[in-house]
Amino acid sequence: MANVAIIKLFTGLNLAPAQLAGELRDAGHQPKIIYFRDYEDHLLEESHNYEVAEFSGLLFSIDGREVIWNCYTPFTDAEYDMLIGELQAFQPDAIGFSLYAGIVKECAQVTQKLREHFDVPIIWGGAAPTLEPERCMPHADILCINEGERVIVEVANRIDAGESLSGIEGTWFREADGSITKNAAGPYLPLNDIAIPDWRPETYVHIDKERVRRQRFPRNLGKEYPIMTQRGCPFSCSFCIESKYQDMFGKKESLRRRDVDVVIEELLWAKANLDIETILFYDDVFTVNPRWLDEFLPRYKEEIGMPFWCYTYPTTHTRELLQKLRDAGCISITMGVQSGSERILKEYYNRPTKTSRVIEAGREIVDAGMQGFFDLITMNEFDTIQDLEDTFNFMLEFPKELKCLAFGQMIPFPTYSYSVMSEENQKRLADPDNIATTHAMPSRKVYDYYHRMYRLTRTPMSREDILAIKAEPKYRDDPEALDQFLVVEKIPRFTGLSA
Repeated sequence: MANVAIIKLFTGLNLAPAQLAGELRDAGHQPKIIYFRDYEDHLLEESHNYEVAEFSGLLFSIDGREVIWNCYTPFTDAEYDMLIGELQAFQPDAIGFSLYAGIVKECAQVTQKLREHFDVPIIWGGAAPTLEPERCMPHADILCINEGERVIVEVANRIDAGESLSGIEGTWFREADGSITKNAAGPYLPLNDIAIPDWRPETYVHIDKERVRRQRFPRNLGKEYPIMTQRGCPFSCSFCIESKYQDMFGKKESLRRRDVDVVIEELLWAKANLDIETILFYDDVFTVNPRWLDEFLPRYKEEIGMPFWCYTYPTTHTRELLQKLRDAGCISITMGVQSGSERILKEYYNRPTKTSRVIEAGREIVDAGMQGFFDLITMNEFDTIQDLEDTFNFMLEFPKELKCLAFGQMIPFPTYSYSVMSEENQKRLADPDNIATTHAMPSRKVYDYYHRMYRLTRTPMSREDILAIKAEPKYRDDPEALDQFLVVEKIPRFTGLSA
């Protein structure tokens, strides 16, 4: 039996460590998951007092705040001592890091600290090693490229048998002479073969604010159970990691869904063993494959019977399907909208959906009796004033019962297709000899005006009154004067509770 510690920097969506721990336990090994630190969100004017992750951004919250997300205070010696102490007590045979793009620097810092105390293989896996292996390899002994279930078990098996870790499919490996072996990617794993994630409290340690909490999940899990019934996505949005994975590993086999029996088995375990009240389905688009849903939803209602939330896409649900979801216990649903400008959607986001269909899809959610949420990216470097106008006009028609928790700034994550367009655009703008048509983003004052106007469309104010306010030039000159019309709301959770 091998002892394998998995460290997750900055709690958030925590499915990968739990899944890997389940695989290890099913294979006869001993996992330990250590969450090291939490992210914090801070007001824009206060964010200079904190460290900010590489890929963070500005959010315009529905409560009127301007927030920088993914802030944190520096790691302290006391927190490092706590981490080292927990690992020493566990006596790991290998240490894994689950990391996404944006925290390479922070994971490198922690890795370097641990090397001073542990002479065991250090494995990095997740989105960051998959997308930027050359950048990550200097810090790790092994990189896991793409999915990690087979890799983590093979590593543990070989350690247990005293065998070399070289040659494992889906990894890059540092040989004894310092050279790097880049092994071929392995095949996609059939999802019915994966283990039930290990959410048992005794597997977990949480270190934050110089405190150690054992047998306790991070505060963001609470009484909500996160699960994915499928991997992959039928769409290829330019700003989403799924589109990059499709380019790297092929789209045909990437979209897979677990059998209904397997999903029900996991949910029955969670219901019997954890103190949960709601289910969160984190599938990229839960409302694909109506045949699967027709089998799953009646069984979910009968055997699980808990309220749940999920994602949808404007073209993947119908009124009939939404009623089936509602009848099975769906109390809230989030739909990706991203922009009210069809130009931005088509040319830059690779989401060629007519806004008329998005509006119709929103009305279907309201009519189904569910609380609806939607995502909106309202700042990107390709925006024109007309795009902001188009988004306002869209928001005016979009059912105001649907809530947007925050308007987001587009963040160009490394190697995504949107990011490639962004890099090319920045080169054009920086080229003094460039004669191609370019434009600067609208000013911050313009965005301040439109963000307030977007919020205004979510208030009970009538369409006519909103348009009358918009016709007043003084508000463009002084966007803060619009605050008198805005409603300050508490930010709800997707399950209806206050955050």
